[in-house]
Amino acid sequence: AGAGAGALAAADGFSASHAREGVLAGVPGVSGGALGLASSGSVNAGGSSKGALAKTAVPAKERAAVLGATKMATYDVIKTELRKNGWAEGPSLVFTASVATGLAITITTSPATNMQTIIMSGNASGGGSGMLHAAQDIMRRQGPVGFFRGFGMQWARFGPYAVVQFAVWESLRKACGIGAI
Repeated sequence: AGAGAGALAAADGFSASHAREGVLAGVPGVSGGALGLASSGSVNAGGSSKGALAKTAVPAKERAAVLGATKMATYDVIKTELRKNGWAEGPSLVFTASVATGLAITITTSPATNMQTIIMSGNASGGGSGMLHAAQDIMRRQGPVGFFRGFGMQWARFGPYAVVQFAVWESLRKACGIGAI
């Protein structure tokens, strides 16, 4: 369920994001530096916005599916196991389960994030595209450790994201009178 929801959300959000970037690319005085756009309005070097959208939509959906599935399953399992081991429902339980979930999200999505970066930058050697080619490119250039390049920065993003998201969800759950999962 998490994988399907993640893929659906990615498709919707990814399309809206690229539509916004395409609009901003045509605005006089808006440079592409902050958004990662070339001055011609293309999202990657040498390609058009339409081409980039088609080229990167599948990797974004695949990564979002992994993220969604990992996030919900990990949070549920960790929270359940902590409660079995005597942890009481409360902020410390939510915080601990959230931080561990952020780590799990980072571990499972880092390879897809790095492959997506290769695809979006157009920086793959050999001229191919797609997740398989990006994976081969990472292996050839950096070895297995290349899939986890930037891991610390990715966790610095997902750790706080998970804590805030699950704290809000748990607060809303309580406010609606729904019991703990």
